[in-house]
Amino acid sequence: MILYLAKKLAGAVGVLLVLSALVFFAGRGLVPGNPAVVIAGPKASPETLAAIEHKLGLDQPIYRQYLDWLTGALHGDFGVSPISGQNNLHVIAQQAPISIELALMGLITAVLIGLPVGVIAANHSGKGTDWGIRIPLLVVFAFPGFVSGSAALYLAAHYLTNLYSASYIPFSDSSIGNLQTMLLPVLSVGIPTAPLVAQMTRSSMIEVLAQPHIATARTNGIAEWRIRYVYALRAALPPVLTLIGFIFGFLVGGLFIVEEIFSLPGIGRGVLASISNRDFSQLTAQALVVAGAFILGNLLVDLALPLVDRRIIHR
Repeated sequence: MILYLAKKLAGAVGVLLVLSALVFFAGRGLVPGNPAVVIAGPKASPETLAAIEHKLGLDQPIYRQYLDWLTGALHGDFGVSPISGQNNLHVIAQQAPISIELALMGLITAVLIGLPVGVIAANHSGKGTDWGIRIPLLVVFAFPGFVSGSAALYLAAHYLTNLYSASYIPFSDSSIGNLQTMLLPVLSVGIPTAPLVAQMTRSSMIEVLAQPHIATARTNGIAEWRIRYVYALRAALPPVLTLIGFIFGFLVGGLFIVEEIFSLPGIGRGVLASISNRDFSQLTAQALVVAGAFILGNLLVDLALPLVDRRIIHR
């Protein structure tokens, strides 16, 4: 088990280093725009632009810029935004918890809806109940995020004025106020995501129920409910957990539209602002956090899988 954990942790660190390089080079070398021009203005003299570039280290080779940035990042220093003058780590500390909270609550909502729906659909596979459950969820899944978010915001503005707060309220300030702020965004994220969990649960359950050991369990007289909701469900969880880990990472970095619609100062909205301002310093730190969310989600799943299936650590 220790060797298994060590391999997964080492792999996560290696992937994060590779992603940090890709994010840095993409932000500095591929995206058009010059921070010096943004700071000094388009009419600045070449001498002024050169001085700003030298101060920011932009006149150094790209690999040298990356090594300097990586050295600082390993010491917890993500630099200072040349555009806003804010410490990038402080900005991330303000934005990331909001996106993580929204992604986590949305994922929990999706699992609470999708998992039991998938189990019920699998137990009635091919029957009217199966189609009656899955078709409405698939219709909901077909709606893009800006449609579900806009619809939720319309309902909040006209019918749920006492249940929704347009200004973000941290949980540390007021748990009730935070719930009022996050309720509709969470539903806008969780409900359209639930069909993914339901479909994966259904497919995995159907596959497990067709396995020989399930037929053997029935032959031995084990109760059907125990076969379906204990043995089969547990055996069907690994692919579902893998999907959940992927969804978590996707949600943390993919909530641009929802955060913009509901004016949540999360990392998705921050990335849009950084791109608009050509703030590559802040964008690099934000993109690294998004990449780290994918890695963290999958790492947590890898660490949880042996608890569901002990055979994994012997592979």
